[in-house]
Amino acid sequence: MLLWRTVVALPEPLVRAAAAAVVDVAWVVALSPVGRRAEALAGVRHLVRNLEHARPGLAPWRARLVLRAALRSHARAWVDTFVVDTWSEERRRRAVRFVEDEELRAALAVGGAVVALTHSASWDVLGAWGPLEMGPTTTVVERLADDDVFEAFVRARAAVGIEALPHTGAAPPLPQLVRRVRSGSLVPLLVDRDLGGAAVEVDFLGGRARLASGAAALADLADAPLFAFEAWYERDRSVAGGWVVLGRPHRVERVVTGPRPQRVAATTQACADLLAAALARHPQDWHLLSPVLLPGTEPGPGAGGPVGARPEGDGARTGAGS
Repeated sequence: MLLWRTVVALPEPLVRAAAAAVVDVAWVVALSPVGRRAEALAGVRHLVRNLEHARPGLAPWRARLVLRAALRSHARAWVDTFVVDTWSEERRRRAVRFVEDEELRAALAVGGAVVALTHSASWDVLGAWGPLEMGPTTTVVERLADDDVFEAFVRARAAVGIEALPHTGAAPPLPQLVRRVRSGSLVPLLVDRDLGGAAVEVDFLGGRARLASGAAALADLADAPLFAFEAWYERDRSVAGGWVVLGRPHRVERVVTGPRPQRVAATTQACADLLAAALARHPQDWHLLSPVLLPGTEPGPGAGGPVGARPEGDGARTGAGS
């Protein structure tokens, strides 16, 4: 809570500059012999492997630039988390731009929709924009060990119009989510990390991964449209903070035949395919600091993962600035 209060109290440009400086130091240390063994940088090492899976075969110098860009993106997203509820409505509207979103808007015009997300760009900025542009928005949040911080997160999301249901420690969220979707809400859910709930093993980034199946299960139960969401940051000096979040929803063809567990597993695989391609296009904005592929399934160096996709924000370009 002290960190949160400090971030909000300080000028935002100063906080962003400090965050960028901290992760630049972490980047340099992580690439050193000491950093490759430091326990405190284990998350960065996991990120390195995840980025290698998303964009295999990069030259070492380019891989280092993508890592720096990903760390800066992560820092940017954390600052966004702390301050987005202090932004004006106009700033929240200008902080996000969707492309090729006609199908999602059409779905929301007649009912609810489910969106599968990865830990890319800032889901908090996207969430703060959603109620303004897409209508009622409900999501699930991981319960933190510190109850005060968890409640602060919930209040911050409520301040921008997001209903945040706890993943654990309260009534199971799925029945409530089904009701929300059926009443016309947008429900975004992170899927690239298994939070210990229902997950299925899928092919992902050249290996095998256990992805959360909540988005596919919810869409199946509510008979709702499902979208895999591609998100990334883009430099835009005309907006406050200098960055906008770009979003592109991809319609997922839900599997509707067979037993429900098989339907959900097959639909989760369809999500995984679309999200893997999205991560290959924007690895610099994926900041998952935990292992994504199951041990023993990781591809060898330069193998696996989607190929032939060039990221719109190339590591050499997005590594500059924060």
